[in-house]
Amino acid sequence: MANPFQLGNVCEDPERCDAIEAKGADFSETVCPQCSVYTQCQQRGFLSQPASINRARTQIFALPELYYDPQYAEVAEAYLKEMDETERLCVIDRTDAYKLFPECNLSVSTLEEWIVNWQGSALGNFATALLHAVKTNDRPTVDTVKRIRSVVQSFSWQEERLIKQMCMVNVPGKVIEHEYVDPDTGKQLAHYKIVFDGGATAYIPLDNKATKQLDEKGLPNFQSHSYASNENTHFEMSLKNAIELRIYSIETVGDIEKLPMVYSKTHWTFWHQITSFFEHYRRDADAPIRWDDNTLMFWIPPVLHPNVKRLMLRSGNLSELHLRRAFPDEKIEVHRSQMTGWLKGNKVFQLRTGIFPQKTIIDYDFNLDINILSDFGQSIFTSIRNAILEDAKTKHVVVTYKAVATMLVDIAKKRNVTFISHNDTSDQATEALEDSDVVWIVGLPKMKEEMIWRQAQILFGNDTEPLFYDENENSGLYRDERVQSVNEQNAIPIITNIIQRVKLNSIPSKRVVLMCGLALPQITDRPETYLFDWEDYLIAGCLDKLPEVIAHRQKFEDERDTLTGHSDRSQVERIFGCSSRQANRILRKLRGGAPLRVPFREQILTLLQDGERRTAEFIECIEGHPKAVKNELRRLVDSGEIVKVRWGHYDLPSSNV
Repeated sequence: MANPFQLGNVCEDPERCDAIEAKGADFSETVCPQCSVYTQCQQRGFLSQPASINRARTQIFALPELYYDPQYAEVAEAYLKEMDETERLCVIDRTDAYKLFPECNLSVSTLEEWIVNWQGSALGNFATALLHAVKTNDRPTVDTVKRIRSVVQSFSWQEERLIKQMCMVNVPGKVIEHEYVDPDTGKQLAHYKIVFDGGATAYIPLDNKATKQLDEKGLPNFQSHSYASNENTHFEMSLKNAIELRIYSIETVGDIEKLPMVYSKTHWTFWHQITSFFEHYRRDADAPIRWDDNTLMFWIPPVLHPNVKRLMLRSGNLSELHLRRAFPDEKIEVHRSQMTGWLKGNKVFQLRTGIFPQKTIIDYDFNLDINILSDFGQSIFTSIRNAILEDAKTKHVVVTYKAVATMLVDIAKKRNVTFISHNDTSDQATEALEDSDVVWIVGLPKMKEEMIWRQAQILFGNDTEPLFYDENENSGLYRDERVQSVNEQNAIPIITNIIQRVKLNSIPSKRVVLMCGLALPQITDRPETYLFDWEDYLIAGCLDKLPEVIAHRQKFEDERDTLTGHSDRSQVERIFGCSSRQANRILRKLRGGAPLRVPFREQILTLLQDGERRTAEFIECIEGHPKAVKNELRRLVDSGEIVKVRWGHYDLPSSNV
């Protein structure tokens, strides 16, 4: 404090300010007036910030909530006030759509505090009912949310009283007879004095004039209109008043932590938060509400401050769909920044078909009770193994699930191979990526289900149609497109970060093979990125020949796209490599006729060409009633055209494989 603001216009007593703010009080009204550099701070310190920021044409806050969180509406007014007619550009750097929904919370300790301090009053009764509703289960369920909603509705008639008490402290004390006569005028200014629990005292002024005279003499006073002499009672007052009367001390952080919880703004209390929450999320089943360390947590929709005219959000993975859930009534424009160049010769090969979550790479063998590679997983890692064994000098990094490394010990032990997980951000992993020649990124990163569900609820919990959280048994993807979109948005920055750490922009001779068809901004859409099918790689046999195979396949796809119903049948046969009969079906479809129905038998035998299949896979791939598909499977087993490997699993006879 002897030489303040050497680091700029920052607070010189942030610990106490943060502590008092955590209690719900305004530090500018409590801590700041007691600060020894209060005057200097207003001139060139933290309190001078609004004056200088108001003149800025672009603002980037460390606290972006100022732009959209009702809790900071009054603070934002000071910072966002326009000094001229210039439309200021407000910027939020690197965010996700769900993070734009302000998080609100209420601890069990605060509820218990309200019950004790406001016993018998509106707030005490409300806290008792709310605590009973939330403590029924360790984790909120649909019934819990329903009970909380019911409590809020039943106390709505006491809304005004609840809001007032949430912003006050209820201090116990006793009124005693204790006159005070002005020694200068001889006029009586008070008949009674309040003795608060803890020893602090305050006169009760006779009128407003007496209040002013007591203030001038520096004597503590508090105006109370309802009291009885020599009886224990409680006095409702603001926390600011209680601190000024020295009922509470704020000398240290420890002192502040003992203060009761209040809300500094009458326009934004827990009551406003919870009612805003239930107005937005009208269905209990998908309302985003959680328990975390005995704290009730929930999220409310953002509300842009009226002074925010233009808001720019910078993000590499921000979904426009999700952004519109946060600001449904705002005009939104999406602009792509210029791509950072990669060194010539560096390439990314990305699988364009399927995003392949863990379930499609790792299977579970119920007979052996262990995890094993799926058929597709075996195909991928057989090719990776061959590439590794081809040249011992080429350094490979395989980014995949931790369980895979334990299944491939033979190649994991190779000196030119490093296995890392998708979420490994350690220095060792980064060094391996930088030092690599080839990086294989296999599969969609695995996310915590609870996190995905919570984000989906925040973004889509107010939809009329309920959310579905189960996964497709075969694909491993969420059946609900909204939940799956959240899952993918979480995976994008993880995969992007891996590729960025390879440093394609500064280290030469790099190749990245991405076995996941997730669209990555500024990666998937680059000219240096080759999109391929797994069959392309199997035909090429190696990365060196893969661009040639991709170009060959692309040539036929371009020709396919030019086909019409008037195209020659021989041309269709050449492009598709099919029989005359199949070419006729394609032409018939192009001419608007219904395609001929492919018999179940042909579809089943075709599917089995790639190996063993489960009943569920046939039902999903074949259009038709599940019972009819099962009947055809039974018929083919009886005729010997296919064999039942075990319960629910089928394959071609060994002679046909």
